[in-house]
Amino acid sequence: MQHTINYIIIIDNDNEYLLRGNDELKLHYGFDDLKDFDFMTYLPIILPVILVSALLILIALIDLYRHRKTRENVVFWTFIVIFANTFGPILYFVMGRKDSERS
Repeated sequence: MQHTINYIIIIDNDNEYLLRGNDELKLHYGFDDLKDFDFMTYLPIILPVILVSALLILIALIDLYRHRKTRENVVFWTFIVIFANTFGPILYFVMGRKDSERS
């Protein structure tokens, strides 16, 4: 007995669907699907993470600025702190502050 499965892909302006027989699977979601998403539900989880990350970046940049004469690679560490978000300041405090101790 031979089975054939037919697939049809329907692409409209916002979404892409895969049809197999009577089943319909949504492959990609558009921006219209975000209107049903409740951001306020997740705000108590996301906000502390953002605040801690911003505080770490601020403290690392202040420390880097205050000790810019004794630190090596100030520009490098500035980019790491700013663009590596939470991990950049942690790397700076673990590794970057030791630059001046070696001198």
